[in-house]
Amino acid sequence: MRRAGGVRVLALALPPAALTAGVLRLVVQLALPLRPLVRSLLEQATGNCLAAYYAGILAPVIVGILVTAALALPLTCTAFATLHDRLRSPGTSP
Repeated sequence: MRRAGGVRVLALALPPAALTAGVLRLVVQLALPLRPLVRSLLEQATGNCLAAYYAGILAPVIVGILVTAALALPLTCTAFATLHDRLRSPGTSP
């Protein structure tokens, strides 16, 4: 890859990375009300208060990661596929 290609990749990678981090933070904050719900449901189901406590802590993070991946991955993959197509040498086959 030429130097100009590296600059393009970096210029294309930074905005989705910042957007992904922002979306992850937002979704985790919005999912915080899941903590007591997951904790109480799991404690009633298993009787294990320690596992219920940690599951309640991890539930918003897991939801945040899944939602962020569902939103960010298709856009990022499409952007990089388009960039790859534009940076490919004209003599190579697709």
